[in-house]
Amino acid sequence: MYRLYVALFLVSYGSAVFSYTTMKGSISTARSFSINREEKCAAQTESSSLTYLVDTTGSMSDDFQELKRVNSWLLDRVTARFPCGVRQYTMVEFNDPTVGPVRITQSKKEFGDFFNSLVATGGGDCPELAMEGLQLALENSPPKSFILVLTDASAKDYMNVTLMNNIYSLINTTQSQVFFLITGLCGSTANQDFLVYQNISALSFGHVFQVDLPDLNKVFHYLDFTLSRPSDSSARLFSAEFPAGNHSENFSIAENFTALVITTDGRLQSIQVHGPDKTVYNLKKIISELWGSMYILYNPGNGMWTIVIHAGSQSSVRVEGFTAVNISSADSCSKCHPNATCEDNVGSVQCSCKDGFIGDGFSCSDTDECAYAWTNNCTFGICQNTFGSYNCLCHSGYTSIPGSCIDINECSSPNLNRCHSSATCINYSGNYSCVCPNGYFGDGFHCEVNECLRKVCGAGTECIKTRGSYICTDPCLDNIIINEPWRSTSNVQLSRYNCDQDKNGWYHFVGSGGVRMPESCVPQQSCDTNAPVWLNGTHSIPSDGIVNRTVCASWSGNCCFWSTTVQIKACPGGYHVYRLTGTPGSACSLSYCTMLLDPATSNTTSTIACEADEEWKLKNDDYGCYCKDKYEVSAVSDITPELTCDMTRMEASFHKCQLKSLNLNTSSLILRDGNCFGYQDNPSTNTLSILSPLQVGRCGLQVYTNATHAIYENTLHFTVKQTSIITRTEKLVFTVSCAYPLDMVISLNTVINPVLSSTNFSIGGTGEFTATMALYKDSSYTSPYGASHVTLSSKSILYVGVFIQGGDTSHYNLVMRNCYATPSARRDDPVKYYIIKDSCPNKQDSTIRVLGNGVSRQGRFSVEIFKFVGNYTSVYMHCAISLCDVTSGPCAPRCSGSRSRSASPNGDYQISVGPISLEGSAFQASGSAGSCASWAVLLGLVLHLLISIQYD
Repeated sequence: MYRLYVALFLVSYGSAVFSYTTMKGSISTARSFSINREEKCAAQTESSSLTYLVDTTGSMSDDFQELKRVNSWLLDRVTARFPCGVRQYTMVEFNDPTVGPVRITQSKKEFGDFFNSLVATGGGDCPELAMEGLQLALENSPPKSFILVLTDASAKDYMNVTLMNNIYSLINTTQSQVFFLITGLCGSTANQDFLVYQNISALSFGHVFQVDLPDLNKVFHYLDFTLSRPSDSSARLFSAEFPAGNHSENFSIAENFTALVITTDGRLQSIQVHGPDKTVYNLKKIISELWGSMYILYNPGNGMWTIVIHAGSQSSVRVEGFTAVNISSADSCSKCHPNATCEDNVGSVQCSCKDGFIGDGFSCSDTDECAYAWTNNCTFGICQNTFGSYNCLCHSGYTSIPGSCIDINECSSPNLNRCHSSATCINYSGNYSCVCPNGYFGDGFHCEVNECLRKVCGAGTECIKTRGSYICTDPCLDNIIINEPWRSTSNVQLSRYNCDQDKNGWYHFVGSGGVRMPESCVPQQSCDTNAPVWLNGTHSIPSDGIVNRTVCASWSGNCCFWSTTVQIKACPGGYHVYRLTGTPGSACSLSYCTMLLDPATSNTTSTIACEADEEWKLKNDDYGCYCKDKYEVSAVSDITPELTCDMTRMEASFHKCQLKSLNLNTSSLILRDGNCFGYQDNPSTNTLSILSPLQVGRCGLQVYTNATHAIYENTLHFTVKQTSIITRTEKLVFTVSCAYPLDMVISLNTVINPVLSSTNFSIGGTGEFTATMALYKDSSYTSPYGASHVTLSSKSILYVGVFIQGGDTSHYNLVMRNCYATPSARRDDPVKYYIIKDSCPNKQDSTIRVLGNGVSRQGRFSVEIFKFVGNYTSVYMHCAISLCDVTSGPCAPRCSGSRSRSASPNGDYQISVGPISLEGSAFQASGSAGSCASWAVLLGLVLHLLISIQYD
């Protein structure tokens, strides 16, 4: 469920002073039994209470993060306004099926600890036991308390007549106000399990808030303004609930009030207040949003008043009158803090902290408006706190104008930039750059003549310019060696999509992959890259020195789709070096291909083609191709195969260079039951591989299953015959095993990393199955979409199928464990919409249909299109599946009557599906998907995803 993160505090304070403070405006009422501060505090004995009723079921975990973040800020501000008096802080939790505990303290710090210790767990259905929790909160809160109910669900226990009568009685006797903050629903706002919230808020003179995340900061100020008043400073004058439409209601004022405060919730289009003389009074707007508003009217007169509204939906209006008590001392204003004002409203003198300060009027301290994003209006630039205010400063490179920052054109005046006198200044947003003229060297801030452009170095050398000097180098002596066999033109595999964008400098190609670039077109998707790069021309000879040549990249049926210029030099010894500057067109994946020379026609060692597991080196006083250091062996018993586990087989690979170094050939290695196993000779890696099919019972393969993995194990028996002056036969036994986790996650970017055990003859590794997810056109699940982008109309149904392939999957069924969507690539994005959670479909969305889960090797589900609310343009989809061993018991999940509300999907997985861009107008949510206050548009792509299963 898409959770709206709002944390609000409602509190009633019986203090000697109360003040209303907005970001840049305030009214305050001061009452003192004595101007002496110590006596004022001593007289402030009325109990004050902040009561918080919190839904702690599992789906509330994200709400708690915002709740804890704002808690300290609000408590600090209220404490500053009310430094005296006894306060009771009450925390009440409700879950399902339990209610409680109740925790009470008079310590602000301990109350903060209550918030930090909240844990979201349990639940399992919707709605929740909100009414039982409210009764417990009312019973444990002092009279005239502010009680905030924070939940993402409706009330399941509203039909308990005895319970509801007790709640109504407690509200009447305690005069407590109940405010509901709703971040989600189980059904419609027209259902009785939600309307009970409106009934209680109307009876208690409270409110029901339903707000979106972008309005969160405004809600904080709404509550910060509302909470700062003592319990006996106000009178309830008017309260009404209105349906959509035009309404006019009267209310009477019979007392002298300092001010009227009018608060609303719901989508109120307009509001007017007419006085007894029929005059329309101007209202000072504190907040005015579609979800709620607050206005102040100072010094209202006695008589009959009229309020006129136009409601766009179900709305509430409350009117309260506030009274300031006179300070008897004639010099009372002298007791106000220097950073406070003293005002007379209807004969009542009041001390109010000035804008930018916080306190009770007798003590005022600076407010750091920059400490929180919601306490300043710096929508641009940087917030800088000042004493009593703040400034919005522009970033470097910008200057301020009223309400914004504009770019400074540093190039408009020499006094604004540091460019060299010979350089050209180029302005851009927030900064500028300097460019030296042609023929000069430097960064633009310093420019000097570039001697290298005057050919000061001899032929065949490269001139390298430095500040104040230059050097001449021979690229035949100063270059970077590249020894990568995959560059060979004979390599037609495409597995790594290599790219040479980072190649910048002189390079010398060596090794078995080749020693120089081919001079003819190389087919695309050769050399282990998409677009292979080749030399469109001939190589130079030593007498040519450094020459320019054109290289081409093969792509889209064109041998020279991209091209660029490289430099080449023929070096003594018969090899060439190349000056590369990235790839043609700066595209990827493009790589430079290489080929071998004929060793019979060349005497240079760099052209000798060693095998992939060999290198040219000196051994036993003789140069030649020998095993690389990591493959060297001294006896047959040192031979260790490399194990690869894939979705259909186990592959044990033996390096031929090891057999060669022991004077053996491949015919000397005889495998028992050789007709049962497969053989594969791989020239590119110079290995001989034994292939064992991943099928239980075939070729002696055995499988063992534990709680987390299926382990496939086989034994290879070899006879090694050596023939020289004498003959000796050795027997080798290799035990190989591959572990396949039963829990898998879908990922697009997975590298299989074989794992060798610590002993020579017991080889372990990891394996993989393949899962395919596809979007189908209809409920037959036989016609997948073929386009790379699919646009669907409103009310369309997405049909999604998932199935597994490869390996020995006859023992397992596929379980779709968690599938959800987010508007960003972060899998831990707090905004998420679950389709399947804890193996069960989202019961709040009646359009979801799961046709098969845990009953075979495939699963199917469908859902009606819906979108995320807000300015989101992309959708990312995350999904985790598991394999269930059917021999261990039933695999189908039990989902009847439960609502999954657990935390994030199990396992530390990574997802790479997305972004899926949206085209055309956004779809309106429909069906019960609207009950979760979170929508996602899932557009179909045929997604072939690789499941990585790694040995634990």
